Amino acid sequence: MSSTKYRKDIQALRGIAVLAVVLFHSKDDFFPLGYLGVDVFFVISGFVVTPLILRIFTKPPEEKINWRFYNLRLFYERRFYRLAPALATTLFTSAALIFLFGPISDHKKFIDQGIATLFLIGNIGAYRHSESYFSPNPNPLIHTWSLSVEEQIYIFLPLIFMLILQFRNDLKKVTVAIFTIITLLSLISFTFPHLLQSIFFNLSIQKPLEFSFYSTFDRIWQFTLGGLLYFIRYRHYLKYKFLKKFNLVLIIAIILILFGPINMDLKASSVLASFLTTLIILFRSLEQLPSFFLKVLIWLGDRSYSVYLVHMPLLYVAKYSSVTKIGANENRAVQTIVAVAASFYFGSLCYSKIENRYRRLASNELTSFNIKSHSFTLIFVFVISVLSFMIMNKGLSNKYFGLDRNISRPVATWDLNPNCHQRAAYKSPCTYSKVGAGGTVLLIGDSHASHIAHAVINAASNINYSSQIWAVPGCHFRFQKNNSNQDSIECSQSNQHLMTWVDKNKPDIIIFSEYVKVNTPLKELQDSLLMIKSVVPKILLIENNPIFIDDPFDRSIFSMILQDSPSKTVSKSNMDYSDKLASHELSAWAKNNQINTLNFDSVFCGKRTCKRFSDQGWLYSDQGHLSVVGAALTISQIENSLRLFTTN
Repeated sequence: MSSTKYRKDIQALRGIAVLAVVLFHSKDDFFPLGYLGVDVFFVISGFVVTPLILRIFTKPPEEKINWRFYNLRLFYERRFYRLAPALATTLFTSAALIFLFGPISDHKKFIDQGIATLFLIGNIGAYRHSESYFSPNPNPLIHTWSLSVEEQIYIFLPLIFMLILQFRNDLKKVTVAIFTIITLLSLISFTFPHLLQSIFFNLSIQKPLEFSFYSTFDRIWQFTLGGLLYFIRYRHYLKYKFLKKFNLVLIIAIILILFGPINMDLKASSVLASFLTTLIILFRSLEQLPSFFLKVLIWLGDRSYSVYLVHMPLLYVAKYSSVTKIGANENRAVQTIVAVAASFYFGSLCYSKIENRYRRLASNELTSFNIKSHSFTLIFVFVISVLSFMIMNKGLSNKYFGLDRNISRPVATWDLNPNCHQRAAYKSPCTYSKVGAGGTVLLIGDSHASHIAHAVINAASNINYSSQIWAVPGCHFRFQKNNSNQDSIECSQSNQHLMTWVDKNKPDIIIFSEYVKVNTPLKELQDSLLMIKSVVPKILLIENNPIFIDDPFDRSIFSMILQDSPSKTVSKSNMDYSDKLASHELSAWAKNNQINTLNFDSVFCGKRTCKRFSDQGWLYSDQGHLSVVGAALTISQIENSLRLFTTN
């Protein structure tokens, strides 16, 4: 079985895929489905690597006693030299980058993910050690999950073939049958993960949807789909050329999905992108592109692996490091553009200096290559990567040997009772009863409800009311699932449980607090508030509290060296007001709909400055959430607002 020849259209498709992924991670609001570039890569890998796997079972001209094992070893060696050098180099340089410029609070998840990636289980590490792939502050190495999926396929799929083909010679038929079975089973599992929910729970997998996203079994159907495409190519089913218009439709469709402002269900979009990719490969659609565009995409496609590796750490530093912050601007458009350009530059550099040199070992031209020398270099780089993670971990456990000596993060409300402030699909709120209470106050919302829970409990007690807390950090208050914000199924379940509970128990007063952003879909939030107001008329809406431009307790090593301690007051002109207008808009709407509102600006800000420190300690636990000390300053305001309800 011969391998597929170099195809320019496939390299161009790789270029499109990596561009989509980079743009998604740079601005997911503009490119909401750009992450599907990874799905495109999986299908391409299946088409390209399948003949390499089949070569394992093709007897060489020269007689060898254990020729299958010899071919298997050769396959593993070539895959290793194709993937490992660029990966090891990226891990080492990323460790230095994150150590210097990344927030210290993110170092732990970076270390865990890096070690998992080195041991070829980056997808498992992404599920266990990181937040959701769609988290607004992702792990800088979370993108390595897809590489680990491919590596696991490369390791185990040939071994499965070794077992099945031990006593069979009909290679094509067996391979097509195996790939067809795997494709169907994997696709069903990927599309309907709830079918295996009981198995997931027995394996202590509490988030089956997130696990399915990273799972090799739920992703292998894309690889085997590309493999089946390889056999269709050789069966000469296509005797006639399709019209150019059809290929043009395919090109437009994949471009719209990967780069268009389209919101679509994760599973449906993944299936659609995968099958579009198979058609584009099958009909060689991209060969119709103008020569100039084709050359640019081929250039990018040749470097797609290295660009994919380096882009995420660079974008992470640009978007989330305190060092790259420019004034009060949280938009970070300039930093992001620079990081995207740097991704292509350093990706190209990694390709020419590392990847392309070692990939020669993946060919048959081994005579002119100093294997021992380069193998030693490769091992050295891996050792350096491991040592980098070990040093970071040791330094982190020792507070970098006294470097972050100046301040400790203050206690937040959710630290007092963490069981009541975690992301989960609750079926009832946490209750703080008051003997002889005249009523009940229910606090709902996200983390900005959690951080005032201490104040609400005290304010309710002061007016002889019991209090109940139903705050779920990271979840938006929506009663209808919105595919655009990637809310988890747990958030949707939590909101449904909340509405059912409110309708049944009817608390006297509801306090709602959610941080409102510029891109928050206000109409959905307003509809949800009106829905809950129809059950409980007395609602108090908490506006966005003052937000500082930096987190004084989450700085990088570099910023700690330059500055001994953060400022305790900040000029109002330097405060972060990027989302304030959205909060004001919601507040104005609430007042027009007989919903009371409360603003904390006067508590923390004067005419010229805003404070985040008092004689009692730090008022904020980060740049936007109040500490227990800060929340205590809001008790009197909340109490006065609650008394207005009791006197009416």
